[in-house]
Amino acid sequence: MSSSVSERLTHELGTQSILKLLLRFSIPSLISNLMFTVYNVVDRLFISWKLGTDAIAGVGITFYLFMIFIAVGMMFGIGGGTLVSLKLGEKDKESAERILGNVIMIFLVGGALTTLLGFLFLKPLLYCFGASEATYPYAAEYFRILLWFMAADFLSMGTTNIIRAEGSPNFSMWYIAVGCIANVVLDYIFIMEWNWGIAGAAWATGISKVFSTLLMFWHFSVGPFRYLTLRRRNLRIDWHYLCAMSAIGLSPLILQSINSVLNALINTTLLRNGGDKAVASMTCISTIIMLIMIPTFGVMMGYQPIVGYNYGAEQFRRVAQTLKGAFLMSEIMTLFLYIPVMIFAPAVVGWFCNSDPDVVPMAAHGLRVFFLLFPLWPIFCIGSNFFQATGRPRKTIFLTIFRNGVCFLGSILILPRFFALDGVWATAPIADGIAALFIFFLLYLEFRQLRHKEAHALRRRNSAARGPAVAPEM
Repeated sequence: MSSSVSERLTHELGTQSILKLLLRFSIPSLISNLMFTVYNVVDRLFISWKLGTDAIAGVGITFYLFMIFIAVGMMFGIGGGTLVSLKLGEKDKESAERILGNVIMIFLVGGALTTLLGFLFLKPLLYCFGASEATYPYAAEYFRILLWFMAADFLSMGTTNIIRAEGSPNFSMWYIAVGCIANVVLDYIFIMEWNWGIAGAAWATGISKVFSTLLMFWHFSVGPFRYLTLRRRNLRIDWHYLCAMSAIGLSPLILQSINSVLNALINTTLLRNGGDKAVASMTCISTIIMLIMIPTFGVMMGYQPIVGYNYGAEQFRRVAQTLKGAFLMSEIMTLFLYIPVMIFAPAVVGWFCNSDPDVVPMAAHGLRVFFLLFPLWPIFCIGSNFFQATGRPRKTIFLTIFRNGVCFLGSILILPRFFALDGVWATAPIADGIAALFIFFLLYLEFRQLRHKEAHALRRRNSAARGPAVAPEM
């Protein structure tokens, strides 16, 4: 793609129809998120079919531990992507390329440090996250192998935000798809054909991450679809950009870290109240929820560069329109998946536990309770991310802490004392309900503020005409 074509595509963020932009950016992001989720789901499917519920519980335990590590990558990936969007909105391509170089170096150094820390504290971490004598061998074998691929994991996942921000959402989809397809093929070969067991799942995932990383380097170096170019002089860590990315991306780090700690607490609570079968049930439930979250995450990642660009360009009416469109798209797609999952819960969970008769009834009941108010979650997710996408991360951090650190944590500490296993399942709908009421109030105030900002921007743009500027309806 020539530079002029890339500049035109970036400029369209501020001029093209909001609906077209949302579809253009969200659909590739949705598919990218599907591919990313498949990395984890396909391992669980093959393991459950081949090795049973103890093995699937072991893999489920490692997932939330890895998510703490990946949260660090998300912090710099989302923070870097937001800064790139804002810089491109300001027509500052050179700074955007410096941010790209910084993100790459942070991921390389961070991946090495994460690998070292993971090996140093492997056993206590796994037991802290809910491992038992039965599940620890599976979790440890899986964890040890994947630790060697942490830098590739950071690079393959974190740079998708920058690829979308530069105006190349389709490529971000295809480069993740390459790794996803490789993971499925290698999982089948290593687990089903070569009988490598849990190690086969880990090697398949790690190798597929390397494929995606190599394709990312090709794109930013010589790829025809790039707008930003990875230059050797920018491959360094600039503390100014590092701090700026950390401030913007701190919210997803806090969100995922709190989520991981919560899930560690949930797993240990489940282990006390229902044993390894309850932990396996939660692994099935979390896998299904990961799949149902894909549309919302796709819309969230797709609308972020549109909002960031237009906020930086002071086109606040387009910002409000984008936010409303994102809400509508995510809610429609979520309900489309939510309803059949609630109706056919036993059949759905059976796919992820090889229809184990000891797990299916428990997991189906848990899913229906845990999932009860899930349609409210997209509103919270899109709404809280809006503040981060517009360079105001403190509100997002506050909302994250409020939902997960106050509502969710409070529920998991109190409810199981009175309702045992059902108390664990009930934590999610309580947190979703309270958080939704709070975000509705904040968004009402935000739309009013956007209207005032648009009126002010119109008055400035029309000052030469000496006529009163009336903000159009949002």
